[in-house]
Amino acid sequence: MRGYKPIRGASKYHARQAFASDGTKCASRAEARYYDHLLFTHADFNYQQRFEIVPKFTCNGKRYAHRVYTPDFVIYEDYKITKVVDVKGGNATMTADARLRMMMFMQKYDMPVTIAEYDSRSGLFVEKQA
Repeated sequence: MRGYKPIRGASKYHARQAFASDGTKCASRAEARYYDHLLFTHADFNYQQRFEIVPKFTCNGKRYAHRVYTPDFVIYEDYKITKVVDVKGGNATMTADARLRMMMFMQKYDMPVTIAEYDSRSGLFVEKQA
């Protein structure tokens, strides 16, 4: 594959880290392809932006840390969020934990999360709402 330089190490879902065309290190080759697509379309976006979904709190004297959701891409138009995209490599990466974080994000920020799955046969991304 031209343009993608795989690096050592893999995630528990066997996704190999890769570099996008501008040298940005991505968690998977599918993320690197989506990153390159956004660069090609000159979209205004952030990669791996963190959003707090549960603030830190104390219950019966025990402290609990805040919880965050980190979508893969946040796309902006006129400085407003228009789309939140999470790139998935298949059903194995769509865990119950990931679904819960997405639902908590959607409830708090009133913004749908788009799941982008890469179709290796066509070379295109199939997008659907989480």
